[in-house]
Amino acid sequence: MNLLSILRPLPRDRPWVGIAVGAGLFGIAAVARWNLGGLAEGFGPMLLLPSILLAGLFGGIRVGLGVTVVCFLVAWTWFFPPYGTFVLGPSQTVTIVAFVLTAVLELYVIRVLKSAMNELSLARERSATMFMELQHRVANNLQVVASLLHQERKNLDGESPGFRALSNAQQRLDLMIRVHRSLNSPSIVDLPLGVHLQNLAENLIQSRNTPNIHLTVNAPPVQLDVERLMSVSMIVAEAVTNALKHAFKDREGGKLAISVAVDGCGYDLAISDDGPGFPPGRITTQRGSLGLGILESLVRQLDGKLSFEAGPGATVRVIFPF
Repeated sequence: MNLLSILRPLPRDRPWVGIAVGAGLFGIAAVARWNLGGLAEGFGPMLLLPSILLAGLFGGIRVGLGVTVVCFLVAWTWFFPPYGTFVLGPSQTVTIVAFVLTAVLELYVIRVLKSAMNELSLARERSATMFMELQHRVANNLQVVASLLHQERKNLDGESPGFRALSNAQQRLDLMIRVHRSLNSPSIVDLPLGVHLQNLAENLIQSRNTPNIHLTVNAPPVQLDVERLMSVSMIVAEAVTNALKHAFKDREGGKLAISVAVDGCGYDLAISDDGPGFPPGRITTQRGSLGLGILESLVRQLDGKLSFEAGPGATVRVIFPF
């Protein structure tokens, strides 16, 4: 760290704030020195250190150095007898040297800490930009694959197994694209989980053109890291999509509930509807299906446990640790 880099202003510097705070504390130190009189003979200049510290903290290194020079001159001439002169005895010289060294050390530590904070802020901005670019590219690539599946599906008979398989895969890709777009900002992890799930479910309901579904989301104001938030979002999206497809078929409306409970071991996520419920044996017979396989894979990523509950309606429940 050379001299020019040390003196370079930083984005967080507020020179006028530093000058105002430094001047205020300087005045307080001067009044204190005047009132203490001879009691402050040995440590008088140390009363000026807070003004240097806060001037450098708020105003930056240049303001801090300026206040240090003023404080040094005032301490030299007015804090030691004979007052108004530059004459110092041996003990007074040691005191003034200790004062200068302490002030310089304060400013150096402040500069190092503010430089580190500035670098962390820049690194966070770069990380956020790269994260958004990555999300954008992933969503675009998924969109390309979904388009290819759509084109291939046109060449197949609408009743063939291949047509149904490609349709199913395309629906899942469309679902992943919507989830990716809902997570396209790294600041999403700062949102409470309930707010994020509410937005996600509302987008899915709107995309299915089912406005009469009454959605309720109950979740504590917890926050998950982006990896677990992605898995939880995909689980909720898959379960909500299945509910929209099966529970509300041939119905104008209904109820859909998403809840997250916290106990001593972890989180209890439940997605419920008021539809006809799971047909007898359906979950067992659909082992190996694409949708169920996706759910099981996502739950494994959370080290959780997946279960299905019937009546009234249907409930998909996932329990996973903190």
